[in-house]
Amino acid sequence: MSFQSARAIDDLNAEEAREGAYPVGQLAQLGEQGRMVVTLFRGSDALRRGSDMGKIFAQMIMVFDRHARRPLCPHAMSCDCLGADEAVLAQFVRLAAKGQREDACLMAMLLIRADVAPLAVSLAEQLGLLIDATLRTDPRAMMATGQVH
Repeated sequence: MSFQSARAIDDLNAEEAREGAYPVGQLAQLGEQGRMVVTLFRGSDALRRGSDMGKIFAQMIMVFDRHARRPLCPHAMSCDCLGADEAVLAQFVRLAAKGQREDACLMAMLLIRADVAPLAVSLAEQLGLLIDATLRTDPRAMMATGQVH
């Protein structure tokens, strides 16, 4: 899609705005880091509230919100499904944290403008490394809280 033919987010219809919510897998198929990214994306107040992880995640999502090609769509907190946007974000953070910045940048450019993708990659790298450190020091951070769906 060329920049000339791209439409503003406000011009998207409801179906187009939900494209990122299509289920592509199950949350259980992700590793611990990926599940934490998805949990943050779905709006976990417990993980976001006052933590460094929550602050970095909020900064990263602000970049995505301000420069997105379309709105990102999370599933409900209790949903076992993994949506397309959730899968991309989890993989994006994983690649950035592993130091694969070029691949992470390419993934970011699917969702946001190319000129701000490196900023998003830097934030994703910080987030992924912080999640990994948290999981090493407190493995209970991602324990399931009950049955869903």
